[in-house]
Amino acid sequence: MATLGERLRAERERRGLTIEELAQQTRISARFFEAIERDDRSSLPGGFFYRSFVRQYARMLELPEEAYQGEIERSLSEESEKPYQAPERHIDVPPLPTAGRSRKEEALWWAARAGGLVAALALCTAAYVGWERWKASQAVPMASVAAEKNAQGSGAPAPPEPRAAQAPAPAAPPPVASSGAVRVIVRASDLSWVGVWQGRKFLFGDLLRAGDVRGFGADDVLRVKIGNAGAVAVEWNGQALPAFGPRGQVRTVEFRSDRYEVIQPTSRPEMEEGSPPDGAAL
Repeated sequence: MATLGERLRAERERRGLTIEELAQQTRISARFFEAIERDDRSSLPGGFFYRSFVRQYARMLELPEEAYQGEIERSLSEESEKPYQAPERHIDVPPLPTAGRSRKEEALWWAARAGGLVAALALCTAAYVGWERWKASQAVPMASVAAEKNAQGSGAPAPPEPRAAQAPAPAAPPPVASSGAVRVIVRASDLSWVGVWQGRKFLFGDLLRAGDVRGFGADDVLRVKIGNAGAVAVEWNGQALPAFGPRGQVRTVEFRSDRYEVIQPTSRPEMEEGSPPDGAAL
């Protein structure tokens, strides 16, 4: 009686099929079909695969189930009688890595990193604060140079440098002038140096920027020197006065309770008009 492998090969040849064609259609290696036709079960990878390949082979040839069911049951019976053996397989597991540092060393390492970060932030903050202070210190010299260039370009003498001890005051709402018989308020519309004396007593001397306002009062006489006459508006005892000269020109005005007077230079040349009165500190 023909074996299952012989019957499968005979049916394949009757249909004109090759083993390579079966392998392409089923994605099963051709050598497994050859082993089935030789009834060489030892060349197949285990009983499960043998039974699966036999079923697929028979169904490809459209054989009825009873044609191969006996062989399937015999294979199952033989496999159940054999004791189970675990496959001998060497599993290459790499050793677990050992800790390179102890917990104490790890804590010290993280503390050092945090300290370095804090030090870097402190250094950046100190550099930024230093930079801002340096820019603020350069603001007064630059304003003084700009005023000097403006005066030189118009042919008038440059206003004197402001006192180093006095920083330019920020812009503020118009202050109320001090009490007294003479009250003067100056408002700058552009950069200008302004000096104020009460008799021979020096009261004020600094650069005023656009929008700066200053108020002064005295019982007798106020003398006001303006380094950029066209850029400073003056209010005397509540009365707005016209500009005392064009832009870039230096003017000195004496204010009393009943009148004011522009002081003209006498024996000194025009280039010395911008200097303060004798004995007054700028």
